[in-house]
Amino acid sequence: MRLVLLGLRMSVGSGRGGLLRAGLMSSGAALGVLLVLACLAAVSVTRAQDERARDRSPVYAADDSGYSTDTDGGSRYTDRPVTAGATRLIEIDDAIGHLPLRRIAIGGATPATELPPGLARFPAPGEIVVSPALAELIRTDARARERFPQPIVGTIGRAGLIAPNELRAYVGVAADNPGLDEQRALEGFGGALRYGRGDEMTDPDVFTPGRYAAGAFTLFVLVPFGVFLATCARLSATTRDRRIASLRLLGVSTRQAAVVNVVETGVVAGAGALLGAVLFSVLAPLSTGWPIGRLQWFASDASVAPGGMALVVGVTVAFAVAVGVLAGRSARLDPLGVRRGAPASRPSPWRLLPLVGGLAGATAAGRGGALPTDARGWLMLGSVLVTGLGLALALPVLSYAVAGLVQRLPVTPVWLGLAAARVRHSPGVAPRLVASLTVAIYVAGLGSLGIALVASDQDLLGRAEQTSDVLLQVPNPTPTLMADLRATPGTTIVALPPVPLTVGGAEANGVLGDCAELLAMYRLAAGQSCVDGQVYWMEFSYGPGGREPDRAGDLRLADGTLLPTPAATLTATPRFNVGISAPVFVTRQVPAVAGFEPETLSFDVVAADRAAVERAARVVSARAPATYLGGDLGGYRGVDTNFMVLFLVCGLIVTFVLGVGSFAAAAVDRTIERRRDNATLIVVGTRPAVVAAGEAGSGALPLALGLVTASAATLVIAFGFAALLKVDAGFVVDRVAPVLWLAGAALLTGLVLTTVPAYVTQRVTAESLRRP
Repeated sequence: MRLVLLGLRMSVGSGRGGLLRAGLMSSGAALGVLLVLACLAAVSVTRAQDERARDRSPVYAADDSGYSTDTDGGSRYTDRPVTAGATRLIEIDDAIGHLPLRRIAIGGATPATELPPGLARFPAPGEIVVSPALAELIRTDARARERFPQPIVGTIGRAGLIAPNELRAYVGVAADNPGLDEQRALEGFGGALRYGRGDEMTDPDVFTPGRYAAGAFTLFVLVPFGVFLATCARLSATTRDRRIASLRLLGVSTRQAAVVNVVETGVVAGAGALLGAVLFSVLAPLSTGWPIGRLQWFASDASVAPGGMALVVGVTVAFAVAVGVLAGRSARLDPLGVRRGAPASRPSPWRLLPLVGGLAGATAAGRGGALPTDARGWLMLGSVLVTGLGLALALPVLSYAVAGLVQRLPVTPVWLGLAAARVRHSPGVAPRLVASLTVAIYVAGLGSLGIALVASDQDLLGRAEQTSDVLLQVPNPTPTLMADLRATPGTTIVALPPVPLTVGGAEANGVLGDCAELLAMYRLAAGQSCVDGQVYWMEFSYGPGGREPDRAGDLRLADGTLLPTPAATLTATPRFNVGISAPVFVTRQVPAVAGFEPETLSFDVVAADRAAVERAARVVSARAPATYLGGDLGGYRGVDTNFMVLFLVCGLIVTFVLGVGSFAAAAVDRTIERRRDNATLIVVGTRPAVVAAGEAGSGALPLALGLVTASAATLVIAFGFAALLKVDAGFVVDRVAPVLWLAGAALLTGLVLTTVPAYVTQRVTAESLRRP
């Protein structure tokens, strides 16, 4: 018990310096615990969202084959037939700007129809029930108001929503609405997650990306938090080691000294960890509607079980104690060396191997053309990770070597020589100060490159610039809807149905359409043009879809009708990622095809820009709410490019904040701890300005070295990526260039955090000279 009380005394009763150290360490533990609990809460949020999404997902009756869908996504056989006139619904995805919107058209509902969670009743034809966020948007935004001209007769409750900002609407339509023809009867809710076009099992509609966010944020948070906490656990390391050494020289055993060290570190870290848990408990219930990009959640979903919170607090304290005890081992085993202030041993050159190996691996992955592509990719990934580890390991060696070069300069200022001497005396102290910031810069550089890759950067991926037009699809539209879309500014309606024909007696396929429709979907070769009323041979730049027929002989329709001889050959390049490979194009104005009706109709809408896409979406939603408009409507949904960019940016911000926080805590503590040594130099006649400059230089030297090394490593990795992706290295450098500016800003911040405290703490007092 006396040892425990002694540890408590050492943790809170060591004067202002001890209290400052305790405050810094507690703050670090509190911040880390808060972030870790927030990551764990993300798991809770996604689990709750997943459950609500499953509860509202429709279950359909058996189709004509007798199969229906289980709630787990499997199939089972049933002899229940589909009842004519039964309740049917279709879920349709839309977007208002970049906000995803889901419209559920339902027809044939009766009082006996099971209701989804959050609904008091289904809307009748011509009515809608909407989420609160959509109701507000309809009130304030003309784009939403024009999509839903129907009266709002209800609001979806929280049980039927994933998040408070979700845009969702149930739209009542007639039971015989053509848009519901292919839908099977509705049995109830609680089925597998899906997009609701029949039983097509595609992407889930729940925000499952949160699962990926939870795991990935853990990487961004736990690694820098580990560095941060380890830094805080070793604050005032020299002073604490001297105290432990003093206890050993007074007769305290190694085990007893370890107990004192455990108590001293554990009390401070435990107080901070508990503070972080309290902060989370206070902030989490207030978080409804807090946005992280497009993401929001209900506060009650963001919860962590008491057992989980206790585990986080316990692991945090245990980690801090382990770092403190292991780092103080030398003081317990060799107390005399610590009391004498013996210089640390020279860092081993072997510490450079991970850094050198990582950079060599990245270069080999970029230049190693003989290796398979998959092997080069895995080699690059491994090199990136090893290089990040190697930066922290190599800093003591590099700092020791550079400080030695500085000492060998023919004319070295006193303050610079003092800084170099301090670096070589304790080569691991200053690099430990800047390691977290150095690694944060490296992670930020690779993160910016990753953002460019995930965002499908056209220059970086070497892709040709795509057209600004957007291709949309409308399945089986009514003539009225087609007329409305044709009248919509900026849209071109395209229908290119296949035409069975023969070429010299051999069966082939043709395409029927107008020249304007062909030009909306394809680009013709230079000098070529299309004239309505003609027939053309077709060649496609992406290659034929099968054996080309012999272009000799008559062209005839399947009923034997003779077609005109093709006027020319058109070479077509698709404007979109779809295409046909028919060898013949027949314009509708050819008299021989007058009155021809294709067996299947396929309609596309080519929108000139995003504004035209928005106008087309409004027309379809308002005129035919049970008809979906397929294609890229501009909404951000699921694990898409914008989510990944958002995730990477947030992760990098957290990493950088923890890195700067770690550096700031260590810099302030280091200045306080150095006051005694600086006071000794001032007493013997050294000018305070020289002492302050030496103090600042001993921190600035490894900081500059670390940031330069991190920037250089980032560039080497970037050049490796450029060679691996086979793109111009200039594009890659442009993507990581902002990080070089960030490194410069970090250097200036570090200089301020080391220089200012060094200059303002030069007043010599008796306490400054007192040995602990």
